[in-house]
Amino acid sequence: MFKKYIVLIFIILLFQEVFAFSFPSFKSGNLYPINDDNGGGYIDNNGNIIVEQKYKFTFRFDGNYAIVQGENLKYGVIDKKGNIVIDFIYDDLNNLSENFVIYKENDKYGYIDILNNRKSDAIYDGMKQFKEGMAAVRIDEKWGFVNKKGELIIQPKYYSVANFSENLAAVSYKEHTTAGFINKKGRTVISFEDNALEPKEFSQGLVPIIKAKDKSCSYINKRGKIVIDREHISPLNVYCGNFSNNSVVFYIDDNPRKITTGYIDKKGNIKYAMTFSITADVSEGEFSAFDDFSSDMARFTIDYKTGYINNKFKLVIPPIYEFARNFEDDLAYVKFENKEGYINKKGLWVWSKNREGM
Repeated sequence: MFKKYIVLIFIILLFQEVFAFSFPSFKSGNLYPINDDNGGGYIDNNGNIIVEQKYKFTFRFDGNYAIVQGENLKYGVIDKKGNIVIDFIYDDLNNLSENFVIYKENDKYGYIDILNNRKSDAIYDGMKQFKEGMAAVRIDEKWGFVNKKGELIIQPKYYSVANFSENLAAVSYKEHTTAGFINKKGRTVISFEDNALEPKEFSQGLVPIIKAKDKSCSYINKRGKIVIDREHISPLNVYCGNFSNNSVVFYIDDNPRKITTGYIDKKGNIKYAMTFSITADVSEGEFSAFDDFSSDMARFTIDYKTGYINNKFKLVIPPIYEFARNFEDDLAYVKFENKEGYINKKGLWVWSKNREGM
């Protein structure tokens, strides 16, 4: 029963992140996108409108720049003062990262820099955002990597790849596997005999792998050594999330009437735990799930309502929200009954589409 419940809760949290097109997605450096009937603009962390709502739709800032959609339904890029740095001439722009933007032309992808210089023609069948100076590109059905000069540094030969993180990228040669990790020269530095199920990214020196033989989750370091393994931390289980705040979410499912979940450190020691009872009907019971930390806050879900704990594992915002994004910098985007907008780390509304009651 517990496994079904906990998987459902994490699907809900994942749904909130994946389907972000319905809600602002941001990492804005204290500027946050707002979109309502007045148009799209940006606010600061106090709710002051910094960039007027004169756009069709606004997206997150990455550093000093953000993709926006103009009234002509074309896409361009602005800076934090609202100055246009790339005019509204593109049918599709996405994945602004490290001052490079992916554009689409004739169903192919290329990338431009923030000055609108084409660093790559639209020749790729797929492309991921730049991370650590490298971007994954797909030609036909194979993935490789380019650098910011447009040079194809790692030839397309992989079935799938993850972004580079901490100078390594996971790669696979066939579906639902990970062959290992390569460096930025394309040399394999970690290889797996027991293939993991899918490529993941390093975070705080560790990366999760799901073993193909028993579907259990372990964590390895950059030498390929397993540092957290189900066999060593039993009866604890871990979800294959990223380490954040030097911790990762765990759960214990050895009691059909109780749920224990929380965080463990890099040695598998419990840092924080909560135990909840389960009734015969899970939908009527009390249950809980935690998420990875972001900007020193982590989402916490109980009875399908979400709140937040801080990096000292204290509940600081009660679980009352039907929808809640991760905190980025000082604000998080949430929905509560008929209100939708941003709250700060004290749980106070900073901006909402429905301003009544603020």
